[in-house]
Amino acid sequence: MGAGFTKDNKNENIGALFQAINEERFKLAADIISRSEGVDCINYFGSTPLIETCRYNQTSCRKSSSVEKDRANFVRFLIDNNCVVSSYDIYGWTALMYAEKNGYGNIANIFENFS
Repeated sequence: MGAGFTKDNKNENIGALFQAINEERFKLAADIISRSEGVDCINYFGSTPLIETCRYNQTSCRKSSSVEKDRANFVRFLIDNNCVVSSYDIYGWTALMYAEKNGYGNIANIFENFS
């Protein structure tokens, strides 16, 4: 049997989703969401995929335009798939707050255009 996504390994799927986001593999993250997980699943910090995408800032030292474009496209994908934009994590932060903190002006503009 292949390594498919089923309800039996839901926690593993959520873990794989957040790992993909943290590794800035946004196409893989979109694929995981499309196959098995909702856009509003949460990790143990109360982060949704949208919050995690804006919170995590691995490329701060080496701003890569292609990674930042993929990040913005993934945010659009999440919004287009009806994620809750106003969710808070356990620290009381929203995705927009993290986007502004991390200098993701292009993502902040996406939120402004969404409102």
